[in-house]
Amino acid sequence: MADSLYSQLKHARQVATTGDATAFGVEIGIVTNVKDPDKQGRVKVCFPRLPGKPESDWARVAQPAAGDGRGFYWIPHVNDEVLIGFERGQTNRPFVIGSLWNGKDKPMKTAYVDENTTVMIQTKSGHQIVISDKNGEEKITIGDMSGKRTVTFDVKAKKFLIEAKEGDVELHAEKKLVLECEDLEIKTSKTGKADIGTTFDLNISQKGGIQAGPVLNIKASKVDLNP
Repeated sequence: MADSLYSQLKHARQVATTGDATAFGVEIGIVTNVKDPDKQGRVKVCFPRLPGKPESDWARVAQPAAGDGRGFYWIPHVNDEVLIGFERGQTNRPFVIGSLWNGKDKPMKTAYVDENTTVMIQTKSGHQIVISDKNGEEKITIGDMSGKRTVTFDVKAKKFLIEAKEGDVELHAEKKLVLECEDLEIKTSKTGKADIGTTFDLNISQKGGIQAGPVLNIKASKVDLNP
């Protein structure tokens, strides 16, 4: 089996080094076009090392996962530097192996730590997913470009935190919304309001209390106390 496989690979190498095979190894490319007419996630690149910076044919982009209607969709932007390979050494069959940082386009400033304990994904506008594996400070943070609306999984504090330092937080459910916990606290710095559609039942297994400032109003067509 091994000899057969070796023979096939050797033959494939012989085929690849003849005929249309002219490009071996990899090339640096600069993305010039991401508007794939067939919407297959391809890009075009130019080759700055070559005279006139010629533009390639449509190049497929290698992804961590790809399949029919599934996978990882992350396409480089125009002017991004990428690493290009050529299928069977043919220049008309380029593909993007990956993206590269350089002296001009640098990584995110907060990504680097000496211990290499940070994994970060950041979009062009600044939306982020940050995974920290620093010992004793492990956490996952998902945030928008402003940094003012975040979701944090804090391992050390054993806390799942949703923060909106500006704007609102809304939870919507077509059927039922269930909150189940050991202790529940609801606090507002200004006003509070609850609108119930039809019925409202409040059951307290032991003690209960209602406390108000100057005025407490209870209004209903009928009020039963200790019926």
